[in-house]
Amino acid sequence: MSISDLEIKWLKFVRRLRVVGVLLIFIIIPYLAFVIIPIYFIMTMVAVGDISNLNHELKDPYLKSFRSKYITASIFKLIGSIIVHIGAAIIVFNQFINPIFDPYYFGFFPYYLPPSVIVVIIGVIIMIIGSGVEIGAWDNLKFFVYHNKDLFPDRTNYLTTAKVDNLRSGALAWALGFLGITIIIGWISQLVGYFGLSNVAERGSKMNPIAPKIQEYQTLSPPPQEPQPVELIEFCPMCGSKVSKGATFCAECGVKLVI
Repeated sequence: MSISDLEIKWLKFVRRLRVVGVLLIFIIIPYLAFVIIPIYFIMTMVAVGDISNLNHELKDPYLKSFRSKYITASIFKLIGSIIVHIGAAIIVFNQFINPIFDPYYFGFFPYYLPPSVIVVIIGVIIMIIGSGVEIGAWDNLKFFVYHNKDLFPDRTNYLTTAKVDNLRSGALAWALGFLGITIIIGWISQLVGYFGLSNVAERGSKMNPIAPKIQEYQTLSPPPQEPQPVELIEFCPMCGSKVSKGATFCAECGVKLVI
């Protein structure tokens, strides 16, 4: 596979990730997330499909490992997100709506709150597991870029690695989501990574690489020289035998004739 073909497929992949990043902007909004999360998961799977096309001829183990881990992480995060949002929706709904119709409601800590909190905690744990797997996925993608430097232009290799590091740091912050503030940090870091990765690839594809000027030196061989005409010698100077016209040696005694 040619480098240009690789760059096209890589650019397609990172553009899918940019769409994932756009959806990530809205995924933390309550209720809207119910619509965004399935679309987010679908676009993630589409990006994984682009990775399969990219690795069809490369057969790179790091890229293959990234694909499998990214799929696993996406599934865990999808399930965890749905559970968290369901639990949170139950809490909010019952906290504001249920008191109107529930005669047994007795304050801020009603009977339904502990089960709902447990549901949220289970969802958070599943998301943390998914984020841990995602850290390994970004590590594999970083190793792929690092060990295949010849497949990427020098001007984009370092920046690509840096943006993958942003995505890894974001996944790590999501894995520490139980601390609260790290969720926002991870969210911002992954947005920087998703958008930055596509911008680096697009900027690299628009800039024509400067090819070094290679001066080709050809070994010049002297032009073939035309044979000098032999003087017309009729008789051999050694033996006196008659010499054929244009002969170099005497047919009788073998002496070289004078040119």
